[in-house]
Amino acid sequence: MNSVQLLGNLARDPDVRSTKTGKTVTRFTVACSRYYTASDTGEQKEMTDFIPCVAWGTLAESCGNNLAKGTRVFVQGRITTRSYETQDGQKRYVTEVNCDFVGSPLGRGNGGVASSPAGGDNFGAMGNSAKDTDIPF
Repeated sequence: MNSVQLLGNLARDPDVRSTKTGKTVTRFTVACSRYYTASDTGEQKEMTDFIPCVAWGTLAESCGNNLAKGTRVFVQGRITTRSYETQDGQKRYVTEVNCDFVGSPLGRGNGGVASSPAGGDNFGAMGNSAKDTDIPF
């Protein structure tokens, strides 16, 4: 199973581009903190990982329109590895999270940013989408 969930803040503004075929792609980096206890001092310390993420299609457009540096986000997706060749002929490898869902954590902000499961687009899926009239009691 290849499944990833991240909770963190955007390290910089998202980079929105279009491929040669016209498909939208957005790249962004999520800063995720983790804590550990130093073995020598017993002191609790924080370490931050910077995780590269990529979104495609309508999810990419929503991310580009709704995210900015410092935004708190919840990301769900899968780890992918790709390679490319630099102009001087060196082969480079990139490991990143290919996003299926990007949204605001529950109870924060204006609801979800975007979701694109299996080709659908449930914009704002993590937010309070039910209206009072939709509640069955």
